[in-house]
Amino acid sequence: MTTSELTRAEIRRPAQKRSRARFEAILDGAERLLDTLPPPAISIHAIAAEVGISPPSIYHFFPEPQLVFSALAERYLKRFEEGVLTEAPANVASWQELQTLQFRAGQLWFNAHPAARQVLLGGPAWSSDIHAQDLDSNFVMAGRSIELMAQRFVMPDIPDLDDRLVEVIAINDAIWSLSIHRHGLITDAMEEQARRARIAYSRTFLPEYLPLRTDRKTAP
Repeated sequence: MTTSELTRAEIRRPAQKRSRARFEAILDGAERLLDTLPPPAISIHAIAAEVGISPPSIYHFFPEPQLVFSALAERYLKRFEEGVLTEAPANVASWQELQTLQFRAGQLWFNAHPAARQVLLGGPAWSSDIHAQDLDSNFVMAGRSIELMAQRFVMPDIPDLDDRLVEVIAINDAIWSLSIHRHGLITDAMEEQARRARIAYSRTFLPEYLPLRTDRKTAP
């Protein structure tokens, strides 16, 4: 098992329906607190007061406070992966445009979810486990980018394309995290800076023009 998997294994995941409901209620309470407070200001006692249960009830599932944020990271990454641009629009004519649409969908998602911004892009609040989860998700999203491009364009054989796209995401996340640190949001101005950085780096391994597929099925 990886260090990340070992850390998450410390979370006591309930099997019974009633316990699962309490588990999710704890995460919901922590999420509400994150809308207005930074992670270091949120204690097990604060979560207990928010949810209306005793602190030992939370420790039963989460032996360490950081594990609450680790479980939230799992929740947010799954929702992000499922909810951000799963099909290439039919009118996209270049990979640059497609990449911009994909990441701007991500910008909108994070700006609509303040707790997720804090947990996933909050910088100093990250634990090594959350950071590892985020890196794993980057590989999922890099694969999504390849799928989207292949839906719309004839793709050349590019060695280690998934690794290169993970690097694009890492560059992007650094600028988005800086925007959140400065402004509390991913601003349009900082997203524009991220867009320029993404495209500039992508041009080191993607050709400037990719031919459109002629056999693509259009979305309904």
